[in-house]
Amino acid sequence: MKKCIALLVVSALLTSLAAGCGTKVEPQMEKEEEKIVWASNISSNKTEVVSSSMTMDGFDEKLLNYLAQRTEGNYMASPLSFRYALGLLLAGAEGETEAELLKAFGVSSVEEFNRYCLDFNGFVEFFADNLDREIKEHNEFKEKGWLPEDTKEPFRALRVANSVWKADRIEASFNEAYRKAVEENYAAEYCSFNESNAVARINDWADRKTEHMISQLLPDSYPTENLAVVLMNALYFKDAWQVEFEKAFTREDDFHAEGGKTTRKDFMNLSKRFSYYEDKDTQLVILPMKGGVNMAFVIGSTDGLAKKISSAGSVEVNVTIPKMDLETDFSDGEFVDFLKKNGVKRAFDSEGADFSGMIDHSVFVSDIIQKTRIKLDESGVEAAAVTAIMALESVSIRPEEPKTFTADRPFSFYIYTTCNDTTAIMFAGEIVE
Repeated sequence: MKKCIALLVVSALLTSLAAGCGTKVEPQMEKEEEKIVWASNISSNKTEVVSSSMTMDGFDEKLLNYLAQRTEGNYMASPLSFRYALGLLLAGAEGETEAELLKAFGVSSVEEFNRYCLDFNGFVEFFADNLDREIKEHNEFKEKGWLPEDTKEPFRALRVANSVWKADRIEASFNEAYRKAVEENYAAEYCSFNESNAVARINDWADRKTEHMISQLLPDSYPTENLAVVLMNALYFKDAWQVEFEKAFTREDDFHAEGGKTTRKDFMNLSKRFSYYEDKDTQLVILPMKGGVNMAFVIGSTDGLAKKISSAGSVEVNVTIPKMDLETDFSDGEFVDFLKKNGVKRAFDSEGADFSGMIDHSVFVSDIIQKTRIKLDESGVEAAAVTAIMALESVSIRPEEPKTFTADRPFSFYIYTTCNDTTAIMFAGEIVE
């Protein structure tokens, strides 16, 4: 009788790259590489220039539109985290299973899909290199007495890690071609678990990798008797605004939620030149961060958003946006339904799924869960996401008047960067109440 394996693919936004795996970690990331994030042999497309423009990827656009229609209340999702997790899954897909996934992703080959991640890998290196240069300059200026002694050293973080786990009871090893692919493209490390410690180890990994922003990915009661493989991606982001909001100008005021309801929120206020766009349907402002990442706030329609963001011009804007501490749990089959509606069938079929490129056992996906969290205040943004894909074993000129952008009613937000003509949407969401 053909054996099937439970598969769990996890992607997480994290702040730490310390290896949090179980036994039999091979190869384990070197501790000194935590700051750089990527293993020395990680593949990437070098990034030299970033911009605030946007090119909306078709897969991301469909995902965000679907979640917006499916979700009530405030929420945030991470298309990038989801994409990395799917990349680990796609690397092991074969035949019709691979073909369906590629079609849903809107690409013609695994290499084309990987190119998106390779571009972001390059941006991670760009982000880290710029921070290193800024810290070096800061220390030099401080030694020369050009900075006050109490000036804080620059800090920001954009870190990505991937790991591939296997249950102790599974005798088969990951296929050599699969290992090579995930090591070269995702710098994957290897970990193990058993039925009794799987939930604790997975949750501990997610908790530490997100600096405790997401403390529990799986409930204690999550069934693990059929869990055999875990694929995990970790991504963490923390950055400061290029121009910080003054805390003295933060005021509590009304937020006019959907349905006429009014709630009280703490609103930050800032007047400065920013990229700004408006038409009869949309008003948006783009707030840049120090590491080359941007956050766009959008009131009204998001149709044609990429073109509108790319058309934004620099003007004086009075910006008013609320502080956030938002946590979202997609655990009701939203991501499974999204993939099924976009033609992915075999990956969820216990008899038809073909992930033989990963390991010499049958694998089918049974569930997908994503948890996210964002904290936004006067100094900047910190965000995290954990995505799990499970499978079960079966048998310009200053204007006369400044523009005003006041997000005191429902709005959307996008945290993104554009490099090598590729836009990576790290986080996106809506605040409606």
